Amino acid sequence: MKFSEFKREVRNLRELAEGWRGVVYTGEWKGRKVSVKVAKNEQVVKAIQREADILERLKGMREFPQILFRGEDFFVYEFIEGKPLGKLRLSPEEERRVLKRLLELAYRLDSMGISRDEFANLYKNVLLDERGNVYVLDFERGKLSKRPSNLTQFLQLLRRRGYITRDEAVELGRRYMRDRDGVFGELMAKLE
Repeated sequence: MKFSEFKREVRNLRELAEGWRGVVYTGEWKGRKVSVKVAKNEQVVKAIQREADILERLKGMREFPQILFRGEDFFVYEFIEGKPLGKLRLSPEEERRVLKRLLELAYRLDSMGISRDEFANLYKNVLLDERGNVYVLDFERGKLSKRPSNLTQFLQLLRRRGYITRDEAVELGRRYMRDRDGVFGELMAKLE
């Protein structure tokens, strides 16, 4: 089924955001609030389908969009109520808590062989809900990989925020390939 047919099933359909490859709409489908990501054109349908494949692997992990249905050029997932990380003013303690959670998620994705890409800049595609839960969105540049680099990309964010130096980021990134658990533990300790 193509989006042009599916959209008749969605009530109150409204555009929410537009990216390079897709447009995200919100609406109500089968009695629940949903988001619908649609390929902008035929050339990017594969990227949207690849993102849906990744979200299928992440099903049941509440920190990621929960896919409900997919068509030829779109997919539907549960709407996530939250504010983008970049629009929030967090206390230093709250920032460390969120960064620790993101570090855990980067490590989990690496363990699953999923490369999200763009883990160095999360301010648009990470949402926090009113209870402080963290959600990572937008896997359209993602791929399955034997050597995912989410955590090593995340080192750049930690460096920019002043938690580690440039030299530490380089050293930890190199060591991560040999000692994932050790580097993960060391970074968790730095965020305490």
